[in-house]
Amino acid sequence: SFPTRRSSDLVLIPPWKNHTKHIIMITKMKYRGFHVCYKNNDTRYLEILGDILSCNVKRLSVQMVFKSLPHTHVSLLNTPYGQFVLKIYSPRKKRIEKFFKSFFTPNPNENLIERIDYAGRQGHTFPNDFYLLAERRIFRFAKISLMLFEYVPGPELRVLPTITPDIKREIRHSMQKMHNLKIISGDAHGGNFILSEKGIRIIDLSGKHCNAKRIVEDNVTASLRIGIPIESHRRWEKRLIAKKIRRHHKIVQRKYLARSNTA
Repeated sequence: SFPTRRSSDLVLIPPWKNHTKHIIMITKMKYRGFHVCYKNNDTRYLEILGDILSCNVKRLSVQMVFKSLPHTHVSLLNTPYGQFVLKIYSPRKKRIEKFFKSFFTPNPNENLIERIDYAGRQGHTFPNDFYLLAERRIFRFAKISLMLFEYVPGPELRVLPTITPDIKREIRHSMQKMHNLKIISGDAHGGNFILSEKGIRIIDLSGKHCNAKRIVEDNVTASLRIGIPIESHRRWEKRLIAKKIRRHHKIVQRKYLARSNTA
C-alpha cells in the first residue's frame, strides 16, 4: 500500500506559467525515506520504485546498461508496465559546495520534471518524458537521485553516417521550442538526439535554470558537435560563441596530442 496523497502535495501553477490555464499534475510525497515526485498521480511509477528499492528481480530485469560511472548509472529496465530508462545519480565531487548551494537554488530535477510535464501538456513531443523522481536528501541537498524516464527506441545521431539538412532543420526547430519552454540540453551532442519513428527526440535534458547564456552555450555545442547552423546578433553572444569555439578546439587538440603520445 502507498501513502495517501494530500491535496497539498499537488503542484499547481508555478510562477513561470501563471499566465496559462494549464495545471502541472506532479504529485509530491515522502516514500520510504525518499522525496518523490511522479506524474499524473499514477501509482504504477511508485510500484516500480518500490520494486527497485526492494531489488525485486521477479518483477524487474536490466535489458541494457547505457552508462556506468562512479557518479551516474543509466540502464534500460524491464518492468511489468513496459520498458523505462532508469538513471541513478549521486554526486562525488564538490559535495559540500553543492550542499550549501542547494539552500539558495531550486532543485534542478524537480524543475525538469515540471517543465517536461508542462511541455507535454502543450503538445510537444521532442523531450523524452520524465515519469518519476525519487531523492534521498539532507535538508535540500540530494545525496542520491533515482529518475525514471521514457525509453525512446531509435538510433542516436552520432551513429548515423550523415545528418541530412532536413534532420538539422528539425533539430534546430526542436531546440528553439525547447528554449522557449525554458528547458536546456546542457550537452547538445549527437548521443542526446534520437531519430525515432515520430521524429527527433531530445534526451538527457538539464533542469538547470534556463538563461540567455545557457541557451547560447546549447546552440554553440550543437553547432560544433552536430553542425547545426547558429546565428548571433548581439556582441556578448558573439564573444561567448568565439570563446566556446576556442575552448572546444583546445580540448580537441589536447585529446589528439594525448592519443599521439600513447600511440
